[in-house]
Amino acid sequence: MIGVLAIAVTLIAAAILLHPRLVASPHWRAISTPLASIIGSGFLVSVPILRDLSGSWATALMAGLLLMAYFVGAAVRHNILHVEPLLNDGQAGRPILSLERMSHVALAFAYFVSVAYYLVLFSTFLLKPLGIANGTDIKLIVSVCLALIAAVGLLRGFGAEEKLEIYAVSVKLAVIGGLLAALIVYALSHAFNGGVSTLPGHFEAKNVPILLGLLIVVQGFETSRFLGDAYPAELRVKTMKQAQLLSAAIYLAFFLAMTPLFTIDTSLDGVAAIVDMLAPVAAVLPIMIIIGALASQSSAAIADTLGAGGLVRDVSAKRINIRHAYLLTAVIAALVTWETDIYALITLASRCFAFYYALQCLVAAISAYRLKQTKQAAGFLLLSVICAIIVVFGAPVEGE
Repeated sequence: MIGVLAIAVTLIAAAILLHPRLVASPHWRAISTPLASIIGSGFLVSVPILRDLSGSWATALMAGLLLMAYFVGAAVRHNILHVEPLLNDGQAGRPILSLERMSHVALAFAYFVSVAYYLVLFSTFLLKPLGIANGTDIKLIVSVCLALIAAVGLLRGFGAEEKLEIYAVSVKLAVIGGLLAALIVYALSHAFNGGVSTLPGHFEAKNVPILLGLLIVVQGFETSRFLGDAYPAELRVKTMKQAQLLSAAIYLAFFLAMTPLFTIDTSLDGVAAIVDMLAPVAAVLPIMIIIGALASQSSAAIADTLGAGGLVRDVSAKRINIRHAYLLTAVIAALVTWETDIYALITLASRCFAFYYALQCLVAAISAYRLKQTKQAAGFLLLSVICAIIVVFGAPVEGE
């Protein structure tokens, strides 16, 4: 019965999210890019990670991470409104210009690696049901995916690339809706039949670096910064905020709904762990979570490709055409996949994301100070310090 409900809700949600009118909406398209990146691979692995770190306090810790990310997003939104115009007019001044260039170089590297990383995970999940775990086969599938993304971007441009992402994120959200419906019914049925048992709350100081590193799980909102050629600043600010709030609601609802399953023993890590946790609810849920994982990786990869393309164009002072920027992103991501240890590089990429946030918060602090917004400047400066601490002490968690 719960499995039937999950499938029904998923199909209804998919019909709504894939409706041509919604897909064609500029507002929804502007939300989909940051939303796709925020709800990436970390959405699935964060539940078992925080469960092991803190037991029933997992939802509270995730709420804290989401709040932190929202404040960092406020710094990026400030920069969209107040710093971008100065950069475009050449009036930003040397300190802001230097910090912007440095942060963009760091973020470009992080995007190249993250695109490859998401597609490696996509290929791994795609081949897992077939019992194939050969590294060469995984890299071949990654290469095919990158070739498709590059071809669409080069031949059709931003609009077609964005449409691929919208379809992927719509499937992902529909699956999440079905999972949530099933988990809520499961929790309610157990509550009415004797109560729900879960792990006690706990946390140890030695786990602080891992908790700091989990900020990267809710990374992705900054992609709105690099959609300037497609959407005006006001729309990007509004939709970034909405994407962060919507993703926060989804994260917290999922954590709360998963809490009754925290006591289930799991022998594996990552998505495999959450598959084990969902198995007792309904037989179809592990299949749905694999579909959700595939949609998560593909939508996040495309979202970061869009962000990387816009970023490369900005870094090149618009000398590189946006279509060629997508091709360049795909080529570099392919080189990263074939020539490096992608799981080792993600450690460095995670720190690059945090470094980018630290510099963006510092830029926002300088800008707010110049605008005589003293309280905002102090808040942005504090955020910059926190992000710098994450660069030094944060332990990356995705892929582990």
